[in-house]
Order: sequence, then structure tokens, then C-alpha cells
Amino acid sequence: MLKDRRYDNRYIKINFSPTETFQNYPSQDYLTLTLITDGTWKFTLNHTMYCLDAPFILCLNADDKFSLIEQNRAAAKSFFFDPMFLNSSLTKEALQRNIFQNIEDMHDRNLIEPFLLRNDTYNGLFILNGVTVMQIHASVSVMGSECLSQSDGKWTCRIRRYLLQILYALEDEFILLYEKKTSRKTPLDHALEYIHSNYHLGLTLDDICSYVGSNRTTLNKQCKSQTGMTVIQYLNDYRLRMSEEALRHTNLNLNEIAICCGYNYDSYFIKAFSKKHGLTPNEYRKQR
Repeated sequence: MLKDRRYDNRYIKINFSPTETFQNYPSQDYLTLTLITDGTWKFTLNHTMYCLDAPFILCLNADDKFSLIEQNRAAAKSFFFDPMFLNSSLTKEALQRNIFQNIEDMHDRNLIEPFLLRNDTYNGLFILNGVTVMQIHASVSVMGSECLSQSDGKWTCRIRRYLLQILYALEDEFILLYEKKTSRKTPLDHALEYIHSNYHLGLTLDDICSYVGSNRTTLNKQCKSQTGMTVIQYLNDYRLRMSEEALRHTNLNLNEIAICCGYNYDSYFIKAFSKKHGLTPNEYRKQR
């Protein structure tokens, strides 16, 4: 758990190890994402023996059993996070029940599936191509730098954004390599994922349609059918949901929250938030 150096009593349920030693590993409190960047490795994972050359990635939970036997010219770094860092609805109890009312909660729960599912074909290990590893390595490096420096009031927002990018990349690999699904994601699936990782930007409907390769009418029709909202309504609703998370779990001021959630002006954020909740953001924060 990291202490936010700007506040005496604020702790963030994440951590980072720039040089993983594999002592007391994996974490018993958080999900463990370990990027193996160099060397030759011999280890057991859940009673299965592996002899691998880097790079590869481990996505582990507290029940996984890992034992390092031998390593040569090795290097690894780990990022640890509570699922609630992504979404406050992902409590231990909710994950055990695996029943979620909101589609965004289920989407976020599915993103951490590689950390939870174990079967005959998947054991928490990813052997990825060089391009994917480089992308994930870049994201982990930024997350680690932010954990160590806490550069400004939006450092946790940046970490969450880069973590989502990693999880989306792993989700694609997970489906392709391990779930063996014949079905593919729909344009709406890609649109929702794009919104979840880029909601802080000034997205337009044309931006989203261009990204997923769909037209406005079709995408809005699919979104309305699945979520009850148009694409832009969903984007705005998701921004407000993220602002609720920030109000409950951070001490960011309203201007910082507005910027983190994609609003150019805190006055517009306050107006949109008050319309949805019947409370100003400050009043909402006091009730929590």
C-alpha cells in the first residue's frame, strides 16, 4: 500500500517493486503483475515446472504458488494492485459472487480474469511477442515512475490509465491464446473499452466510430440496445462514475477531478454532477 505523500492519512491500494526479489511472493493482499524482462528462469507455478527465457509475464493472485529454482542474468519488476483501484465495485465479496448489475462493472471484472482463472490451458503465465512486451514494459515503467515520484495531483489517474492499457492488451492475448474462443469482440465491445481507457480525453462520437470502424447510427443502436444509452450518453455517464470514485477515494480538488475525468472546466463538471445526483460534488463527498 502506497502512502500519498501529499496527505497524512491517504493510502492507495497499489505498490511497485522495481527489482522483484520473489520473497513473500505473490502478494497476499493484491493482484500481482510481474514483467520478466531478462535472463533464463527455472521455476514452479502451481506445481508445474517451467524453464523459460525472458520476456514473459505473470498474472497472479494470493492463492497461486510460485517457487523460484534458478535464474541467470535475470531481471523482473512487479506492480501490485487491489481490484478496487480499478473499480470500487470489485470487492472481494463481489468477485466471489461474480454477479454485477452494471455492464461497466462486468467489463472491469473481466479485465482481471487473467489473474483469477486457472485451468488446464492457463496457469497465470503469458509468453508474448516482442511488440506487446515492449508496450507493456513502457506502461509498467511509467506506472513505476509515478509510484515512486508521485509527480502531481493526477499521478493515480495516470497509473490507472496505463494499468487499463496493460489489461486490455492482456485480455486480447488471453482470449486469443487461452480461451480459444471462436467469437470475436463486437465494435461496441471495442468502443466501450476505448471509452474506459480514454474517457479523460476530449472524445467525440466521430473519434470513437473511427477507432472501431463503425458508423454513428449502427454504433449508437448497438449501445442503446446493450446499455440503454447512446455512445455519448455512456461516455458522459462513465465520466461521472469515475468522478464518484475520485470523490469517495481521493482528496483531489474539484478542478483536478474534472480534468482527470475529461471535463475542461470544473463548472461544467459540477453542473453535470449536480444534475445526476441532486447534490454538488462537495455535498456528495461529505455524505461519503
